[in-house]
Amino acid sequence: MSKADIVKAAIRRFHHLPALTISRYILHSYGDQFDNDLELIRSRVRYYLGKNGDHNRKEIASKELFREGKKAKMPQTWRMIRKPYILPPGLWLTLFDVHAPFHEPKPLDAAIRYGQAEKVDGILLGGDIWDCASVSHWPQTRRDFNKETELFLDFLNLLRGEFPGKKIVYKPGNHEYRLPRYFVSKAPELIGSPLAAMETVIGFEEMGIDFLDYFQIVQAGKLPILHGHEVGRIDRSVNPARGLFLRTKSFAACGHCHTTSQHNERNIKGEILTTWSFGCLCDLSPEYSPYGNRWNWGFGMVNVQKNGDFEVVNRRILPSGQVV
Repeated sequence: MSKADIVKAAIRRFHHLPALTISRYILHSYGDQFDNDLELIRSRVRYYLGKNGDHNRKEIASKELFREGKKAKMPQTWRMIRKPYILPPGLWLTLFDVHAPFHEPKPLDAAIRYGQAEKVDGILLGGDIWDCASVSHWPQTRRDFNKETELFLDFLNLLRGEFPGKKIVYKPGNHEYRLPRYFVSKAPELIGSPLAAMETVIGFEEMGIDFLDYFQIVQAGKLPILHGHEVGRIDRSVNPARGLFLRTKSFAACGHCHTTSQHNERNIKGEILTTWSFGCLCDLSPEYSPYGNRWNWGFGMVNVQKNGDFEVVNRRILPSGQVV
């Protein structure tokens, strides 16, 4: 970058600051290219600002950096546009909150066998499939990231083997988000590089799994499906499904709360709006909540029609492994 380009870029970046302050920034960042001469830098800054006299103002071809009469522009926004993932029509087995490697083999196997018997068209993994306990900021008695990753991959390989050729969509939840959050706090220099991306670490593309963006909604016809953490503490309501309705005011389904529930409301137009929360497939008595929770094993079946209509079947799994 030439000296002129350095000065112009600094003026554009700090257009609201005095010439001397801009000059000090250039001295700190690029001083060796200006012999560390602050007055020399300041002279160049004033030149491009048009403050070195009328003669110099006239000889500058571009007046874009002059401040007289310039109107402030709307600054660029950092907001992210999140578009929903459109789930293809068909019958979908929806699995939430497996929390591998703290999964429960019996109900997990029962859900898989049920999906096979129903000849599902695809599997939706709705979040917290991988616990990511080893990178959690919460205290953990066991921290072995490599072993945890190995067991998680074993589960994905099992799922791919049980449903060969079927589409698998993976919507990450708050536990998967532990990994990028870990990079932010422990290795911020890796943010934006492929090494910090969940899909790179696991290799979802090679397994034929569509890994969605964090906080992305899955649109199953007219039914929005979330993980559940995106809309706050819905478990504080009578049941998670009612809490979900109070947050969304719409058809909706989620996991996250590890509880099978359903809630119906009729709006002013006479339309019946239903929300669902699905059960989990993990340990019901983990060390952070060994007693007194309202969790149960379960999964969902979502049938999506081409016209957007849908049907939800919310299943529970008994301790015996029976699906009800």
